[in-house]
Amino acid sequence: MAKKMKTNFDYDMAVIGAGASGLAAALTAACMAPELSVAVFEKKETEGKKLSAAGNGRCNLSNIRCEHLEEVMDFFGKAGIAVRKDEEGRLYPYSEEAGEVTSLLTAGAESRGVKIHLNSEITGMEALPEGGFLLFACGKKSEPGAETVRARTVLIAAGGKSYASMGTTGDGYVMARKLGHDVTGLVPALTAVEVSEDITALKGARVKAEACLYRNGEMIFSERGEVQFRADSLSGICIMNMSRYIRRGADYRIGLNITADFSRAELETILRNKLSLKGLSAAEALKTLVRHQLAFTVLKQAGIEPDEEGLSILADAGRLEKLADALTCMKFKVKGLKGWNEAQVTAGGVKLSQVDHMTMESKLVPGLFFSGEVLDYDGPCGGYNLHHAWLTGIRAGKGMALKCTESIR
Repeated sequence: MAKKMKTNFDYDMAVIGAGASGLAAALTAACMAPELSVAVFEKKETEGKKLSAAGNGRCNLSNIRCEHLEEVMDFFGKAGIAVRKDEEGRLYPYSEEAGEVTSLLTAGAESRGVKIHLNSEITGMEALPEGGFLLFACGKKSEPGAETVRARTVLIAAGGKSYASMGTTGDGYVMARKLGHDVTGLVPALTAVEVSEDITALKGARVKAEACLYRNGEMIFSERGEVQFRADSLSGICIMNMSRYIRRGADYRIGLNITADFSRAELETILRNKLSLKGLSAAEALKTLVRHQLAFTVLKQAGIEPDEEGLSILADAGRLEKLADALTCMKFKVKGLKGWNEAQVTAGGVKLSQVDHMTMESKLVPGLFFSGEVLDYDGPCGGYNLHHAWLTGIRAGKGMALKCTESIR
């Protein structure tokens, strides 16, 4: 390993946050410029807490549909991360052990001279007139402001606001604002959606459906998948992806087509045949078509009593149409989103227009870099958000190494 150069700074590169993006940046920078000093400051007691829990512990690293996949895959190869692809194109570590990804990145960074400071929170930062930055750090046993660190360049990779127990409490946004950057509205994303209706009776039910989101009557989102009913909310991958489009100040409705495999004509034929069976009630007629728990909600939305005889419904064509409507668009009014403790990611963040996309350096403050969830990016489920963390971390690591090398010459 090359000998570290002595400078007027404690570190040439300081990374705030030892998550996926921060570790990727530190490892990339250390590999690219081994003669320079790199430090990572992590407020929690261990590296990569959120990364180690990602994907229910399996760690959905990326997706074959992500842009610039080759950059991230090249990083995985050099970092020693073996990858497997599932049938839907999601990429996982071959062992499907998220914790192993964290430990491998940590070991790789430390073996290349990166100094990782745990239990070390950066409470503030100032840009120095002569260049570089002054960071204010405190550990569990230190008073705030008791320690300062001078760094030539700084990367804010402190994450967003989701899963605060993992250390992501929005610190990066505060630092960004104080250094003159705009931060767009922060909203929990990829989370369950609360509804106004009483759906307690549906708790635990699951149904395959086409989930549609309507804003002020206009459909703005549609995706098929499994919908999970909770005591007060809807969940499932398609619902979490839907949550990215919900904001304050509008009337949102969810429509679930729980018979999406049939055309409208096919559905009406099926209903007509089932309801025509003598002595069969409306609830009994829906058996094998929808789950028992859902049948009563569907009938209620159609204005039909569960014990009403099917033949009486067929006597009025309008009632058959209402039943078909309820099956193809089971309606719920959006009350709100589940909070930060359930959201997988943060929507909103540092404006992308204020950051160079290739180096991740600020266009406003030279030597300041951003990566990961602190940026105004949120993608759907399936590895897109973690891919963004890797990609921006890799680019930031390269950008910082180049910046430091050029400034020393």
